Amino acid sequence: MAATLAVSNLDTAVEEPEAGGAEIVMLIQPTPNGRRAVLRHPHGGVFEYVGP
Repeated sequence: MAATLAVSNLDTAVEEPEAGGAEIVMLIQPTPNGRRAVLRHPHGGVFEYVGP
């Protein structure tokens, strides 16, 4: 992963890059501290998104 990004709205943070061509590597899943998802952006970077 290139980075972990803390976001205030995880649903939107996943929907917007996906609409721009990002691939969802891991769907939104619950964690002990909230929820997370992993996306591969079109340029190849893989990012973890975490949020409520």
